[in-house]
Amino acid sequence: MKISRGQLITAVLCLVPLGVIIVKYAANDLTSNPIQAATLRTGQTAIALLVLSLACSPIRNLFGLTSFLKIRKTLGLFAFLYAVLHFTIFAVLDYQLNFAWIMDEIRSKPFIQIGLAALVLLIPLAITSINGFQKRLGKNWKALHKIVYLAVLLVVFHYLLAVKGDTTMPLI
Repeated sequence: MKISRGQLITAVLCLVPLGVIIVKYAANDLTSNPIQAATLRTGQTAIALLVLSLACSPIRNLFGLTSFLKIRKTLGLFAFLYAVLHFTIFAVLDYQLNFAWIMDEIRSKPFIQIGLAALVLLIPLAITSINGFQKRLGKNWKALHKIVYLAVLLVVFHYLLAVKGDTTMPLI
């Protein structure tokens, strides 16, 4: 598979938020609660990239910009990467992989259950984004990838329930 210039630029731009988080974390400049800040930033980046990936088809249809279809997969895969980082920060940095603590949090907080469900839905989408899987699945690949619409609804609901106070950003 040949990577286009647009995909390469998209990938580099998608790595910028992660670079900012790492630099700020290393400089001890990520707020007074760096783990919470990193969790929030990775989650917000995951949502933004997921929404941008879904916006590629309407942009192509409205403006005839076919190059947006080439970056859709890149955006979706980076959205998945940030969602995995979001959960990993929660599980590893915040709860030190203590499965009892993690399970208590999951059981007691519906917004975590919803976020976890969304992440689980994104896993087969990321795996089947590989060209070989697309060929094996044939037409079923497109049907499977419609799950993304359910996943994005769950992600937004997760964000809405997770914020304490101002719900402007999740609603946007």
